[in-house]
Amino acid sequence: MAYSIEELRTYKAVTIITLLLSIYGTLKYSGVPEGDLAYTPFTASNILLFIYWGVLYLWQIIYTAQIFFPDEYRLSIISLVGWHFPIFNVLIYIWSELFSNGHYIWSEIVLILNFFNLLILYFAHKTFAVKPLVNWFLIHVPLAAMPLSWVMFALFWNGAVMFHIHKLFGRILANVFIWDFLLVPGVFLLLFNDWAIGFTNAYLMFALAFGQLATKVFALQWIFAFVIAGILTVWSFIALVVGGVRDVSDERAPLLVEVQETVTE
Repeated sequence: MAYSIEELRTYKAVTIITLLLSIYGTLKYSGVPEGDLAYTPFTASNILLFIYWGVLYLWQIIYTAQIFFPDEYRLSIISLVGWHFPIFNVLIYIWSELFSNGHYIWSEIVLILNFFNLLILYFAHKTFAVKPLVNWFLIHVPLAAMPLSWVMFALFWNGAVMFHIHKLFGRILANVFIWDFLLVPGVFLLLFNDWAIGFTNAYLMFALAFGQLATKVFALQWIFAFVIAGILTVWSFIALVVGGVRDVSDERAPLLVEVQETVTE
């Protein structure tokens, strides 16, 4: 059901507060922690990561701003998926605090919780099928696609720091695990034609490639990262041109069905 006036006011307040909290945590504790163990095969370019988060926060600010403009259909969607966004922001802030203070096990646990939070949002509500395209850009990209890509990347980055993966054996394992960043986005592209997931993972792989190139010139990690980024970029562009936004049946799109019922009531 749609928000009541009081519930909508509460959601607006919580959304703004948690978004500011997330921005504060990211700005205050941005970058890798000091110490050699922080530089791992999954350490990316801080500048490119900062740009990624700048774009993400700008997009999320736009999402937050549009809550204040009356649009029954859009607000009905937000009433179903919106609380995943404040949860994401709170967990990002907690992760920033834990990671920057060296509590890597706890920070990894927080990332896992956030990963499941975003997976529930993605698969339970099918945000990749939100229509029209403007709503897809306003809701799916800042709430699901970009956050999910980041949290997946952060799981590997945090995990590498946690396990002190910077020696030869660890780098060999990293050379294997990096291909998950082609496999997982590839699944999203094949099943859901989600080129937003493809492009965001491609960008993060470019960030990883430049970060590794700056620290380990004679290594395979940055080469693999460039290859994965290139493949995902081409694949995502083809998906964008050929498929657009994926249509799903009513049975597979509970979010859309619930929204249609809410709007017609």
